[in-house]
Amino acid sequence: MKKRFIILFDKVWNSPTATTWMSYSTRALSLFVILPLVLKKFPEEEIALWYLFSTVIALQGIMDLGFRSTFIRLISYAHAGAKDIETISKHTKRSILDVPNWELVGKLYSNMIYIYRILALIAFIVIGTAGTWAMIKPIFQTDDLLSSWLSWGVVAVASVYKFYGAIYSNYLEGLNKIPLVRRWESLTSIAGSVTSIIALLFTNDLLVLVSTNQFWVIASVARNFYLSRAIEGHQFSKLRITNKFDKEIFNRIWPVAWRSGISGIMSNGLVNITSILYAQIGTSGDVASYLLAVRIITQVKEISMAPFYSKIPLYSKLRIQGEIRELISKAQKGMFLSHLIYILGVIAVGLGSEFVISLLDSNIKFISNDLWILLSIAYFVHRFGAMHMQLYLTTNHVISHIADGVSGIIFVIISFALISTYGLYAIPIGMLAGYLGFYAWYATSASVKSLSINFYNFERKTSMIPLLLFAFYVFIAYII
Repeated sequence: MKKRFIILFDKVWNSPTATTWMSYSTRALSLFVILPLVLKKFPEEEIALWYLFSTVIALQGIMDLGFRSTFIRLISYAHAGAKDIETISKHTKRSILDVPNWELVGKLYSNMIYIYRILALIAFIVIGTAGTWAMIKPIFQTDDLLSSWLSWGVVAVASVYKFYGAIYSNYLEGLNKIPLVRRWESLTSIAGSVTSIIALLFTNDLLVLVSTNQFWVIASVARNFYLSRAIEGHQFSKLRITNKFDKEIFNRIWPVAWRSGISGIMSNGLVNITSILYAQIGTSGDVASYLLAVRIITQVKEISMAPFYSKIPLYSKLRIQGEIRELISKAQKGMFLSHLIYILGVIAVGLGSEFVISLLDSNIKFISNDLWILLSIAYFVHRFGAMHMQLYLTTNHVISHIADGVSGIIFVIISFALISTYGLYAIPIGMLAGYLGFYAWYATSASVKSLSINFYNFERKTSMIPLLLFAFYVFIAYII
């Protein structure tokens, strides 16, 4: 019995999915423990500002211009034995080494350092100008202007520092050290949540809460710095890392990266930018309610992503090794669990949100059930297409800029056309129009074609049961 327990514990401890769930669950602690305190202690103006900070932080993902996902994928290929960048585009099992190509890893890492220095400078300028402009109206609606502006300053500085620090997490994830990273993320998240709770219990100052929260953001970069040097028998110290710019490697990376960058801007970027723009015209109460709903559904989405996204480096490795059947099997399992967890989370929030907020005697209200369902459907359709897109991207042929570009244009046109008539409803309606109108089916058709499997045979094991469960919930919600 003891031996079985040890084996089971070791399996869970080293599982990318289990440890990613652990990481996301500890992050959710801030949603279910810190959120009630924030809602109870702060006025609606500061609640809106708190979630606006989170929205701006989320926009960092679009400022790396697609280099993060590209470097993770390429480092994963090099670790799987790809001989050079040329090999990566061919995906033939015969042309790879039997051992990790550390020389190529070193070249990729050297270029990543150089590129991220420039990107960090760009991020600093954008956050300092456009980000500060977006904060003017929300901050001037608060009572303590000095505390609010200082809070924004702390967020801005920590965000740029974390942005550059992504080079360490990119390296770790590219080497498929997902369980290690996620375990440490869990410990950091717990420490951050505990200190934030203490700050909220002893003070009602937004600056104290923000400073406490951002301290752990900075600490996470230092954590990844040391982890990257400790793994693979201290292999990092043996890499040939230079400060010189390798134009040849960049010329092969850039055509892939910029497409991913356009994809980020036209998908999550547009959704977050829309929230920021709404904060400039909506009342504090409406903005706080909407941003709260977006924060919650984003948290549900992140938790549900674990079974699939935690194994993306593995999918890339299986693709370049030609193990397509195993790739299909693992992807189907990951997608099914991801869909199911998302639907269960959406149902739980839909049924319990009003009751929980009423118990807190909060200064804000949750969005209507109709808007929540519409928002949930829009996010589901996007996640459906996004997982297929990630599966296709393991070929290193990037088409996400086309999918997100077209769907993003549809989203903007529909949302702006309906905003005066339908208000906030125009945003999820626009999202649905873009995702259903192009993104989801375009990504899915490319994915299943690359795997030489038809749509029905793939999806019957992934989305059918979760979709039926979601349809039943929507039916009950409207009938009852």
